[in-house]
Amino acid sequence: MSKHPCIHHLIVLRSPSPRPDYNLFSWFAILPDGYIHWDFLSIFSSKVEQTFPGRLPMSCCHSTGARQQRNLLYQFNLVAGGQQLFDINTYDDYQSDVQRPFDDLLEYSQPELEHEWSDGGSDWTPTWDVSGNKFEGFQWAIFLHNVFRKNEEGWFNWWCTWSSPDAPLIVVNGTDYQVAARLWAMSGYFRFARPGAVRIYSSNDVEEVYVTAWENANGTLAIPVINAAHYPYTINVNLAGSPVNHAVAYLTDNSHNGTATDRFSFEGGRFSAQVEPRSMKTYFLSHV
Repeated sequence: MSKHPCIHHLIVLRSPSPRPDYNLFSWFAILPDGYIHWDFLSIFSSKVEQTFPGRLPMSCCHSTGARQQRNLLYQFNLVAGGQQLFDINTYDDYQSDVQRPFDDLLEYSQPELEHEWSDGGSDWTPTWDVSGNKFEGFQWAIFLHNVFRKNEEGWFNWWCTWSSPDAPLIVVNGTDYQVAARLWAMSGYFRFARPGAVRIYSSNDVEEVYVTAWENANGTLAIPVINAAHYPYTINVNLAGSPVNHAVAYLTDNSHNGTATDRFSFEGGRFSAQVEPRSMKTYFLSHV
């Protein structure tokens, strides 16, 4: 979901340690700062370019949180030419999430990828919106909304499937499996905003409604809408200048998992639609 070309091959550089800022004693890290990263990359990046000229982008530096990544990038920027040594800004979300775009620290407008986060708790959380647990699907829908509004261009979960019911999106045990609602929160974005899509400007004046919008390479539009209120909202959509005239709405809540619930046509780029309480509803718009 980016204005940047799709990245097919990537070296994820985690510095000389598995993670540059994780616990020194429990993770066998050496806690390198931005200056140590520069020392390493100044040699390694030239070797990569010689071997794969113009074909293998590198990421840096896989900090365990957005704030920690900002600190590292700040040090990186103090070294002349340091920002030319990597192509993609990557970080995990374990210690801190992104509070503002990295734009001020990325001199060459490198794409930004949240590279890893998961439940990681001891209790399996499969529900959409029951307890308010931060690993319920509804909470993740809002979390993803906030991430993308900060100009992140990719978001990765850890794990996808696993036999242990603590972190994955799908627990598999033999022939049985169970899907966490977090998967449906993610699908409300990734199923409709496809690789190569560009996030376009969107706004609303209702505090309890969250809206983002993407335009795909083929001209279709994806508009995920989250209603955080405990009552339905009617939204009025204005797509001035867009040729789309047909919509399919996909609902996720406690009773639906990305279910197609509404199909309708409209004219002049305008339509009104209802969004159910405590739900995510993605409108996929095309020209028919």
